[in-house]
Amino acid sequence: MFVCHLAAAVLSTSTLEVHVDPNGLDTNPGTQAAPVATLAKARDVLRSSNKLGQETATVTLADGVYYLPETLTFTPQDSGSKEHPVVYRASNPGQAVISGGLKLELDWQPYQDGIFQAQSPAGLDIDQLFIDGTKQWMARYPNYNAEDKTAPYQGFSADAFSKERAAKWADPAGGYIHAMHRSRWGGYHYRITGKDAEGDVAYEGGWQNNRQMGMHKTQRMVENIKEELDAPGEWFHDTEANTLYYMPQPSTDLSKAVVEVVRLRHLIEVHGDLKSSPAKFTVPDPGNKIDGLTLETPETQTPVQWIQFEGLRFSATRRTFMDTREPLLQSDWTVYRGGAVHLRGTEHIAIENCDFEELGGNAVFVDGYNRDAVIRGNLFKNNGATDVSFIGSFAAVRSPRFSYHTPAHPLDEVDREIGPKTDEYPADCLVQDNLMTRCGRVEKQSTGVNISMSSRITVSHNTVFDTPRAAINICDGTWGGHVIEWNDCFETVLETHDHGAFNSWGRDRYWHRASPSGPREKDESGKALISYWIEKYPDAPFWDAYQVTTLRNNRMQCDHGWDIDLDDGSSNYEIYNNLCLSGGLKTREGYKRIVTNNIILGKGYTCNVPYPKPTQDVFESNILWGLGYRASSAKLWGGIRNKNLMHNPTSPGAAPWIRAQSQTEDDADSLYGDAGFADPAAGDFTVPESSPALALGFKNFPTTGFGVTSERLKAMSQEPGVVLGFDVETNRVIKKGSHEVLGAEYKKLSTLAELSATGMDSLRGVLLVTVPKSSQLAKYGFESDDVILEIDGKETVSRGFTKLLRGFKPGKHKAEVWRGQSPHTVEFTVKK
Repeated sequence: MFVCHLAAAVLSTSTLEVHVDPNGLDTNPGTQAAPVATLAKARDVLRSSNKLGQETATVTLADGVYYLPETLTFTPQDSGSKEHPVVYRASNPGQAVISGGLKLELDWQPYQDGIFQAQSPAGLDIDQLFIDGTKQWMARYPNYNAEDKTAPYQGFSADAFSKERAAKWADPAGGYIHAMHRSRWGGYHYRITGKDAEGDVAYEGGWQNNRQMGMHKTQRMVENIKEELDAPGEWFHDTEANTLYYMPQPSTDLSKAVVEVVRLRHLIEVHGDLKSSPAKFTVPDPGNKIDGLTLETPETQTPVQWIQFEGLRFSATRRTFMDTREPLLQSDWTVYRGGAVHLRGTEHIAIENCDFEELGGNAVFVDGYNRDAVIRGNLFKNNGATDVSFIGSFAAVRSPRFSYHTPAHPLDEVDREIGPKTDEYPADCLVQDNLMTRCGRVEKQSTGVNISMSSRITVSHNTVFDTPRAAINICDGTWGGHVIEWNDCFETVLETHDHGAFNSWGRDRYWHRASPSGPREKDESGKALISYWIEKYPDAPFWDAYQVTTLRNNRMQCDHGWDIDLDDGSSNYEIYNNLCLSGGLKTREGYKRIVTNNIILGKGYTCNVPYPKPTQDVFESNILWGLGYRASSAKLWGGIRNKNLMHNPTSPGAAPWIRAQSQTEDDADSLYGDAGFADPAAGDFTVPESSPALALGFKNFPTTGFGVTSERLKAMSQEPGVVLGFDVETNRVIKKGSHEVLGAEYKKLSTLAELSATGMDSLRGVLLVTVPKSSQLAKYGFESDDVILEIDGKETVSRGFTKLLRGFKPGKHKAEVWRGQSPHTVEFTVKK
């Protein structure tokens, strides 16, 4: 313990210095010899100096754990200046821990079956438990299996909360259900409220996904159920009896163990002053779980400026999944606006060389008005939700919509001004040289970096891997200008499906939904509404995405989707010099995606559900090795697709790519042959001067140097293997052909492109490719792009489908189909 000094702090005339140590005293002056004990006191000492911004101020944290009694807040009065910033730094990087937890002294006693129990402080609500610094697991079913990292929740079961399972639970109230989205587009979370009179589990929640379709039938898990405490490392806290139950690992000595629990959601808040009390806004979209949700729209008056956090470790925050409910416009996301470090109304805030580990929710959340934030050189590991989020205010969005299911507005009726409405959004921020791994430990709609309603965010030289969903995600086109470069993203979309290592949406003001056979929404004459509106307002796709977003010099790899996935409406992108290792590249509805000079392995290029001509899309001078081109409707392709090389290492010379010509009708100059890669197995895809790719306009680019650059993070990082994603010996994946019956064309639902286009949750059923109006199937009520799941209560499969339909007995029949990304019933009568 440091000696107490009652005299006022004497600070240097050139710099302000305050020292903090967990063993100090807040009555001390804050010198190195007599440090204060808390960060709040250090902040207050600087405030009282009245010299912030006039002299450089440094707060130095000694090694140790700083348990925060409450969230540490910074306001404009804590600001520095460009010449004299305020710096909070660790004396030894990584050894000063900012914790939202609480250390407990417990008297453990044997309970039963290897379980111990201890009395906990009255009123304590335990959300996470750490033993000797290692996270333990709430009692759950199925049990956690760390080895199965591609399984949702590392363990799931269809009977997770079945009536039979729940029969042995005395009182499950307070437990949680975690379930994947029906189509594995993220997940849902529910709080168990008890059991009803019939013994079924009652619960509330499910608002954590903005694409409401219900939970998956089998991918489910429950936790915080006492009767499921049956594995080493599991625990349960009885809040009524103030008793903690825990089954220790065999190597754990509870008499000596350090026991910590978490309390706080936020560790640090840097908040500018607001102009007035935030205005209230009620989300208007009916039919969604967020209908009627009231949100706030704060406006910054005075920002916090020039504060830096260096070398600190942030740990132990509460999980926030039950508060993840604000929709991010029409994307699939909902969010909780908060994180371990929450920035709102700031300028020039820097977070550098810090560690963010074992956080229950988001790590860094940049919210609303923020300019020139720098997040650099940090480690993010094992966090419950997203590592870094840039989320603007929807008050800055013109004519916002809040659900995928909301019909498109007539463009005559929307605000047609270009760009944002206010300045309440992040802009000109940098995310650089960060190592991000194992985000989304709780929430599966999570990513390394998420961007929504923001402008000119640069994401550079980050390594992001082992993620349940995307590594980098852009939720909407508002307002573009982002630069995504030199990132190394692999082992992505592990627990979910139909997504990308890089993923984007662009469901903006102009966007109209389409289907694999063409746009859904048509005018009275049958003309696609999107074509009508684009003819009338040709710049509409760029009202929100008015600045080009650039993807360049990245290495991307995805396990259950595409390496680069430009989904619904994504527009105004330039994509070049990227190495796609296995999942290929996809574009869906949208305009002006310029894709050139990329090396695309495995699944090739998927043009999925394009808009009618012209789209200003370009796909040229790329090298593909694997599938080549795929399109849900090649006739709708409205861009330029030419001068690409389909690589085959066994093909002598180069010849016209006949398959490409027959598929796209616009690809006269593409070639098929050996690109001459230097050493693809080692990741060297350099081509020689003799390569036919160079004659098509391809230019060599570096295929090394991706990811983190600092030695500290490189020592902890990993690299992907070269996963080609197809059979190298046969050099391609051959798609099986379709069949005809009753005047219509059908096939087995068998590819990721078809899965994404239809919105199905898995590869099952029979896809109706085309159903002409004159066909018998059309007369029965079926449509093109229907997926027939059942007929008369029996599941349908492509094998024997022709025989089934031709063998209908006279009378009434009923089919269950998937149409327009939702279930439908088709009833029809077969006459004699």
